This record gives sequence, structure tokens and C-alpha cells, in this order.
Amino acid sequence: MTADQQEASDSNGIWLERGLAAPPEVGEPVGTPFTLGVKANISVNGYRLSAGSPVLGTKPAEYDAPVVATLRQYGAEVVGTTNMHELAFGITSNNAHFGAVLNPRDPSRVAGGSSGGSAAAVASGEVDAALGTDTGGSISIPASLCGVVGFRPTTGRWPTAGTVSLSWTRDTIGSHTRDVATAIQFDRWITGIHGIDHLADDETPRLGLPAGLWADLDQATRDATDRAIERIASVAEVVEVDPSDLLQQLDVAAMPIVLWESHRTLAAAAADALALAPEDAFARLVEGTASEDVRHILSMVLADPIGATTYAESIHLVTDAREKYLAAQKTAMLDGWLFPSTALPAPLLEESHEITHLGTTYSTFNLLTRNTEQGTLLGAPMVTVPVPVEDALPVGLTIQGHRGRDRRTLGIAARLEDALG
Repeated sequence: MTADQQEASDSNGIWLERGLAAPPEVGEPVGTPFTLGVKANISVNGYRLSAGSPVLGTKPAEYDAPVVATLRQYGAEVVGTTNMHELAFGITSNNAHFGAVLNPRDPSRVAGGSSGGSAAAVASGEVDAALGTDTGGSISIPASLCGVVGFRPTTGRWPTAGTVSLSWTRDTIGSHTRDVATAIQFDRWITGIHGIDHLADDETPRLGLPAGLWADLDQATRDATDRAIERIASVAEVVEVDPSDLLQQLDVAAMPIVLWESHRTLAAAAADALALAPEDAFARLVEGTASEDVRHILSMVLADPIGATTYAESIHLVTDAREKYLAAQKTAMLDGWLFPSTALPAPLLEESHEITHLGTTYSTFNLLTRNTEQGTLLGAPMVTVPVPVEDALPVGLTIQGHRGRDRRTLGIAARLEDALG
């Protein structure tokens, strides 16, 4: 940690480290300077790559991840690293070691996760934009709960080098911004792709409303999203679809993939931080994990690891589901799906593990990831936009497009943003 940095102790739990870490010498920025927060599992020169863990981050990083380096070139001034759910293995950002990220709209509630600090930093006005990562909805969910725009690119579109990750099948870096235009600009800078596959002014996009992702909504979420669909109908055609078989297939594959892959990615990260053999380092990481929910998952991985056959079968299910998704979109002539990002607004902090929703008790993790998990397995681009609410907690809608058609998905999101006002 450099002399002008300090470990964060802010009351909202957003920051892990703040300061003015000196960037590598890269010349003058190309664009107008803007402030940027970076999730603590993405490498930033001079800041500890802790991933929200007391075990990792043993020394300051010596380099910027490629996405950070690129954004610096275009004017980004990194304010600090943002708090997160420990090791990105959760959905509330209630971190037992560094503290909970509080929702800027209501500090008694969670900010979502695992990129909660990223979304909260933008929602509170502390930065112009922030970077996060997404495995099962970790960009979309905090965007929805905090009331900002979240962009999850097609998996593989943005480089993920320099991150402490969970799953090479599902993970991507993404952004939290105040508007879709900034998300589009970030994508241009990071990919170098300009104006390809855009949405023409005279086109009317056609979006599917997946039945299972519109079921069992909190009443406030139902009311807000129904009103939003009425507005969206002026700029897009919406039709109901029923992908229940596809969603069930993906649900079977979800946890085996992330548990098998995270065992290897986290072991490698711990080995680098602790200078131990990977399996010894992973055992040390499990022992030192502060958050009970995360330690429970990692202990399960250590005691009863997913077998190679189960992992291979799960990868096959995902590959098959991706083909079915694309075929179904083409048959129905859809540009993508549109659905509430979460089934309910931000839960209270004391509901971080279990929550009663519509009279039934659920795992908070399972309930909040219900709608977004499938898109991360499909590797599809997802853009979350806030919908208008009156004196109520934020609610978000997510548009999920076709793999590789991020610019078109972003263009549709911008159209929806305009319609929603």
C-alpha cells in the first residue's frame, strides 16, 4: 500500500482501499478524465488484490488488469478498490471481514453482490463509473438493487486477465454506470469495436418475456415492471415465451461448473499470494475465510470435490443449452429476452442468508440469482436498466441478447432507457 493510500473505514462499506495509487507511465489520457472504482478482485497497480478476503492481498499489485489499463488511457482516475462479497462467492456483499456494503438508497438493506461496492459507489455519486465481475448475476443484481445501469458483456468479450475469478465458463468483467451511453463507450474502448451490429433508427426490436422469470414477483417489483413494459411497448415489440425446459437444464449444470472451476482458480490465486502449493494454499484459504456462507461452500468443495465426469456432463448441458437458446431466438425472431433482474427489491441486511418471500422461506442467494444465473451460463450479454419507481426501492429490468451481439443489445437498452425516462 502506497504512502498516500489507506485502508477504507467508510461507514457505507463501499471501499476497501482508497488513495491515489500511481499508475504506470502510459502517457497523457485520450479523453476527458473521469473517476473510476474497481472491484477488489481486479488488479490495480499499487492496490492489494484481496478479492474481499483477509487471506489474499498480501502485497500491492504491480500492474493494472488490461481493462483498467485501457480505461486509464481514456481518462480513468482510479479512486480506489471497492468492497465485495468475500471471494465473489455470494450475492449480498455482506463481507464478514471488511463489513457489509450498505445500499445507498436505504442503508438498512444490502447492495447486492458480489459487485455490491461497485454499484453502490456509482449510486452514491462517489465515482462516475465502476468495474465489477459477474459469475451468476453479480453485475445485474447490484445494478438493479442500487438503481444504476449494469453491463455484463458476452463471456470472453472483455479480457479477464488480472482477476481473482471463480469460473472461466461463466465469469466476465463488466461495468456499473449512470447511463447506457457510458456503458457503450466503455465497450468501444475495451474492445476497439465501433458501430458494428448496431440498432438502426427505423428498427423495432422484438423481445421475449420468459414466463419463468416473470413468476412470483414481489408486488412492488410487479407493479414497477408492468408499468415499464407499457412504456417499452412504444419502442419495442414484446411477446411471451416459455423456456422452462431450457432453464431447468441450465439449473442442473450451474453449481457443478462453478464449484469445479473455482477450486482451481482460487487455489491458483491463493498459491500466488501465500507462496504455497495450490492445494495447500486452498486449504489455508478455506481456513481463513471470514464469511460463514463462503467458508461453508469452500469447505464442501474441499471435503467432497466435484468429479471430472460430473463437470464434463455439466459443460455438455451448457453447450447444448447455448445452441437451443440461439435456435429458439431465431425461430421466434427475437433480439433477446426482457425480465425483472430480481424477483424483489433489496433485502434487509439481516435477510442476507434467508428471506421470506410471498409466504415462503428461501435462500437469499437462490432467490436473488433466480433470473440472472441462466444468462451467465449462456454467456449472453445482459444490460440492466433502472425502471421508474415512486418513493420506493430501486427495481431493474434486464435485457439479455445473443452471444457476441453486445452492441445490438446495448443499442436496444439505450432505446428502452429513453422510453423509461
